[in-house]
Amino acid sequence: MRNLPRYKDCFVCGKDNPAGLNITFKTDDKKVFVRTKLKKIHEGYKGRVHGGVAAALLDEAMGWSCTVITKRLYFTIELTVKYKKPISSEEELFVEAVMIKEKHNICFATATLKDKNNTVLAEAEGKYYPIPEDEENSVIKMLHHEPEDKRAVSRDDF
Repeated sequence: MRNLPRYKDCFVCGKDNPAGLNITFKTDDKKVFVRTKLKKIHEGYKGRVHGGVAAALLDEAMGWSCTVITKRLYFTIELTVKYKKPISSEEELFVEAVMIKEKHNICFATATLKDKNNTVLAEAEGKYYPIPEDEENSVIKMLHHEPEDKRAVSRDDF
């Protein structure tokens, strides 16, 4: 398993976003994985993670799953989330995402969000379109390695 690059101000992976999730995505070069605990600040109401926060986590993992396989960056064009059970804050959560196919330049991915007992709390499907190459190159320059090592990020790091 290796860590994927991060953008410091990103809501999902940014270290410098005080309201963010501060997630480090990991990959085995086939799937993307997350292990995290969300905080009280991410609640919709007492003890429960806001559904939009859970959706953002699943969405980002699926986008990265496409990037790992294709070595391109993507933006979301469609996201479907099915919430199966309440998602508790302050408890360990696990996400697994995988790209399932690419068709007409669109990547399709799925993800699951589980608790420590392996209970599925949410499932998601997403469609992702590649960022235009000139914009993609600008985004890559804003990414950093985790842990930080001052090396520039390249497509080889995806």
